[in-house]
Order: sequence, then structure tokens, then C-alpha cells
Amino acid sequence: MLLRTLTQKGDSMPRPNTRILMLVALVGMYSMVGHATEPSPTVSVQAENLLRESLAGAEGKEVIISRVRFPPHTELPWHWHPGEEFFFVIEGSMTLKRRGEADVVAAQGGVQKIAPQVIHTGRTGEQGAELVIFRLHAAGEPERYLVD
Repeated sequence: MLLRTLTQKGDSMPRPNTRILMLVALVGMYSMVGHATEPSPTVSVQAENLLRESLAGAEGKEVIISRVRFPPHTELPWHWHPGEEFFFVIEGSMTLKRRGEADVVAAQGGVQKIAPQVIHTGRTGEQGAELVIFRLHAAGEPERYLVD
């Protein structure tokens, strides 16, 4: 019906200006539908546990060493660990936020320590970050506990 109203009597094709308008409208509708149905790409934190072993001479303790990649503009949920945590920034930077303390920016080559049971989070900037994280951990407990 739309095609019929856009053609002149006796024409089998729409006029050139009308064809352009139809093409623009179809492209516009296609791009709107395409954006609505395609999932947006999500980039998540990538963690690889390099080592998880019991500590000799420290009953009930283990060491966990992880390599973690954080995308740009990532903020972790507030959490705490049942043991001490240390991290080394391989590249990028991470802002360490601890409740009741000033924020600390750890840039490439920086090292930070987080005491057991300290509620904290981390946030990356434009570049994201890659860290090596060392935890002296209470064996058998979750690696972290989330808090509000």
C-alpha cells in the first residue's frame, strides 16, 4: 500500500526522491531494530588463580596468587577478605577505597596491602588495570565476603 501511494499512476517504481526517502527510512528502522536486539558487548573482570596452596608451618592458612585484569571504569562491590591481601599493579591503575580511610591510587609498579576483614573496593580509570594479587587466607573460607 505504501509503495502504491508513492508511485505515479502507471509507474512500477517510486520517483527518485521518494526512493531516497524510503531508503533512509528503512535504514533508520533497521538500525533502531538492530540496536534494540543486539546485546551490548560486556567486558568483565578476568581472574586467573595462579597458585592456591597450604602454607607450611601455618596450620589452617593458605596462599592464593591471582592475576586479574580489570576493564576501564570498573568498580568492584564492597567486600572483605578473611586474610591479608597484597596487590602489585602490572599496568594501568587502581584506586583502592577503604571505609573510613582516604582513597589511594596505585599506579603501574605500585603495591598495596589490605589488612584482614577491612571493608574495601577498587575502581579503575580510563586504562583499566592488571594486577597480581597475593592473599594469605584462612583455608576453607570463601575468598571474599560481599557487604552493602
